[in-house]
Amino acid sequence: MKKINIGILTDQFIDWGGGIDFIRLILNGLNSINDTGDVELNIYVYVPNKSEIKIKLKNIIKFFLNKFFGHKYKQQKIISKKLFLETFKSVKGNISVYFYDGTECDLAKKAVKHNIDFVLPVANPFISKFPTAWAGYIYDFQHKYYPEFFTEENRDNRDRDFLSMLNLAKTVIVNAKSVKEDIAKFFGPTNAKVVSLPFCPVLNLDFFKTDINLDKYNLPEKYFMISNQFWKHKDHATAFKAFRLFLDKIENEDVYLICTGQTHDGRFPDYFNSLQNLIVNLNLKDKIIILGYIPKQDQLQVLKKCIGIIQPTLFEGGPGGGAVYESVAYGIPSIVSEILVNTELEDETVTFFTTGSPEDLCDKMLTIFHREKINYSVDELILKNQKARLRMGEQILSIIQNN
Repeated sequence: MKKINIGILTDQFIDWGGGIDFIRLILNGLNSINDTGDVELNIYVYVPNKSEIKIKLKNIIKFFLNKFFGHKYKQQKIISKKLFLETFKSVKGNISVYFYDGTECDLAKKAVKHNIDFVLPVANPFISKFPTAWAGYIYDFQHKYYPEFFTEENRDNRDRDFLSMLNLAKTVIVNAKSVKEDIAKFFGPTNAKVVSLPFCPVLNLDFFKTDINLDKYNLPEKYFMISNQFWKHKDHATAFKAFRLFLDKIENEDVYLICTGQTHDGRFPDYFNSLQNLIVNLNLKDKIIILGYIPKQDQLQVLKKCIGIIQPTLFEGGPGGGAVYESVAYGIPSIVSEILVNTELEDETVTFFTTGSPEDLCDKMLTIFHREKINYSVDELILKNQKARLRMGEQILSIIQNN
């Protein structure tokens, strides 16, 4: 049996929930190949171990630059090693987690030591001649469609970084066909071969646990759910307005809206406060419950009990964003904005609404609310996910073999 050693690089992905979910998605896809018995993949996850003291000092400098010079530098999170190990613990297979000092030089030494055959996804192209083959990654072109969400410096940096990646990488991975089309649109012919990964619902078996106590959240009986970070482009405002219309149209029903996700938008520090003011103005203070960032196991249990997921986003780099990857996996209804990338979703549980329209979103919420719920068996969901994971694994394996 052929053996391949694969390095999974987490740099640039471990600072946000969606990035961690993406890495876990890749790991699950590759492990599905191991399940076939055709090839043995040994997976090495490389996590940058950056000095907490340096991060704190940089955050202090960023704070003063933001406060006194009008910059909008994002504070870097300090995340413990233990959290990373727990994050990947749920992924079964030949996986080992290693920490490196965050430099390309140390990563190269680790790759040689572990006889790595291929490294992916590389968010920042390797400048020197890296000892193993690798595939780059480009997330999305939000700065082209919503330039007002970025400073001129941010936009220029993105263009420069993407062009560098397309010139240096032999293969570049993207999360959606629409991102691949955007590369051709904004950069024309490139040296790199661009490969879009298939949509793959994320099935986490923690979802099926029954021993997790959610009493601390004091959850209502009936609720819709938004599971997004409170970033401006996620467009919570449209969902809140739609929820007000929804409540006005139902009678004698006690329904709530629960939101999970980090409440800080580094680019727009006052955005969350503006949403809180909107909630008050819409007289929804007692009907919208914001839980903030909660443990993954808890978030899955909250998801399990909801009427449906609402995804009002204005822009995503992959179909639906992380929340919909999960809701589709568990057969939970999703009401999703019809932006181009989201239309790549093809699943009976997904309903589209006109982007930015509270009225249309309200109508779709009413439809889901009054419709009889379809209950999928655990076996049905697992089989569906296994097929999707295998498609993902086969696509990644073909990238490795072609390089």
